[in-house]
Amino acid sequence: MTQHSGSERRAIRRLLGAGLVDHLGVGLFVAFSAVYFTEVAGLSAGSVGLGLGIAGLAALAAAVPFGRAADRYGVRRALVVLHLARAAGTAGYAAVGGWWGFLTAVTVVTVADQNVAALTQALVAELAEGKRRVRVLAAYRTLANLGMSIGGPLGGLVVGTGLLRAMLLANAAAFVLVACALATLPQERRHMAPLPRMRLVALRDRRLLAIASVDGALQLWLPVLNLGFPLWLARESDLSHAALGALYAVNTVLGLLLQVPAARLAATVSAARRCQIVGAALMAGACLLFWAAAHTAPPVLFACANVLLTTGELASVSAAWTLSYALAPAGRRAEYLSAFGMGRSIGRYVLGPVLITGLLQLIGGWTWAALALTFAVAGAAVPLVKPGLPAEPGPRPNRNRRPPKRGRETSPPTAGVTW
Repeated sequence: MTQHSGSERRAIRRLLGAGLVDHLGVGLFVAFSAVYFTEVAGLSAGSVGLGLGIAGLAALAAAVPFGRAADRYGVRRALVVLHLARAAGTAGYAAVGGWWGFLTAVTVVTVADQNVAALTQALVAELAEGKRRVRVLAAYRTLANLGMSIGGPLGGLVVGTGLLRAMLLANAAAFVLVACALATLPQERRHMAPLPRMRLVALRDRRLLAIASVDGALQLWLPVLNLGFPLWLARESDLSHAALGALYAVNTVLGLLLQVPAARLAATVSAARRCQIVGAALMAGACLLFWAAAHTAPPVLFACANVLLTTGELASVSAAWTLSYALAPAGRRAEYLSAFGMGRSIGRYVLGPVLITGLLQLIGGWTWAALALTFAVAGAAVPLVKPGLPAEPGPRPNRNRRPPKRGRETSPPTAGVTW
């Protein structure tokens, strides 16, 4: 226990509280966003989809440059700016009067959303050390799921009322509160030499690109859950919408209960690679069960498939945290984490939805065989990728060592991190 452990714990608790508020707001918005844009703002479903696609591409293009800027000017500062941008974009939704206004607002929000995930991970690396980083991220994700599970039903209650614009402003206010909470965290003080001018180094790192590609394939679990599963259930079974909600609850409950234990199992590089293989196998099995559910007892098999998919999700997500931390050098951590996150975003939000919806239309049930094969190939590729990383985290720094005095020292470094 060090003299700075108390301040470290307070900073982490503040970050976790901010994450809960953040995802309460997100849950509120997700519950009524489709209704708001189509019925209140008067946009067609096709124009909303086009805007989301353009915004997603903009977010991918901005990810690594923004991570690079965060390394140069400070992760905490970058996160404050991003949350304020989310607040402005979300408030802008309330004033949307046409497609161009929607495109502007959704691009601001999507670019900020995609960068927040990677930079939050980078901020955790500055607040915690070694294996504790993944445990903190697991706690953060657990609270995020809790916030979404609370915010979603609350948002659903306002659908059909005249309060949708008011709820948008409440969501924007939540992002402002998050920005204020993060602004009170200690600012990192850097004693490293200035970063070289060469840009986008992460995109030239073959180890990073290989591991991010495998992770991107494993992240197909999200479109499988949000698109493939409900479309297949509605098409091939007679289950009600209430049953669909109950099956989704399986994912939420398991996420709340098992995310932290799953993170402990993936705390080292070697363990994380094993978790990727296991996660791929579980998700491949889930796809085969989804396929079989249309021909046997749907409620039982759909539930079993959901359990396998969620367990594979928890294993692969935890593994991705450990591997991305091991890949990222301290001086370019935000840039590397942002680059790693691009593979995740492509799998979850770009290729995944197009692949799953297109295959379901073209080949029907054989889609699940194709998805199972994709997960199996991703798992088989894990041993072939040679990351050249240590199996265990590096040695802990001397947390009691102070930098040499240069004039008057106003605030010593905290928790082994130079602010």
